[in-house]
Amino acid sequence: MSPSQILLISVVLGVALSTQSVLGQTIDCQRPPQLVDPALCCRDGGRDQVAEKCAQRIIGGANAQARKGLPSLETATCLAECILTTSQYIQDPQKLNFDNIRSDLSRKFSNDTAYVEAMTAAFTKCEPQSQRRLAAIQQSQQQHKCSPFSAIVLGCTYMEYFKNCPEHRWTQNAECALAKTYVTQCGLGA
Repeated sequence: MSPSQILLISVVLGVALSTQSVLGQTIDCQRPPQLVDPALCCRDGGRDQVAEKCAQRIIGGANAQARKGLPSLETATCLAECILTTSQYIQDPQKLNFDNIRSDLSRKFSNDTAYVEAMTAAFTKCEPQSQRRLAAIQQSQQQHKCSPFSAIVLGCTYMEYFKNCPEHRWTQNAECALAKTYVTQCGLGA
């Protein structure tokens, strides 16, 4: 699953809180605008070897029909856990290792410090909120094959990255502007 698919899942799962108005257009947080692929608006880091290996391990065993659409919530949760664990972004079950995150991103994107900074800031902003959301989920007593923490962190992180996309990675068009306004005004992300 690509980071943009994680973001799409986050938008779909996000809770809309109110109605806002921007640039003369009314944004109804109960009714998201037509979804646009976030990667078309804000280029992300793409799918790396870790994500590929995790996808093969987690999704590769799933039947071909399931692979055509978005993965199930459980599959996405396990995929996120695999990515963050394999990348050594998780220090403890519910704590991120920011030194490893910054180091890994700096190594992979040595020519794009704006991207590294935006992603590091997003991870930093999302950790405490993800811990709170996980605590609320755990109170439901529902058992999960994989901890939802990683999926919550990744969904939040890519939402924050989208909201704070570096200018050189942003596509200027009406659909992207509307998507960004919706995400920002409706309180999605951290």
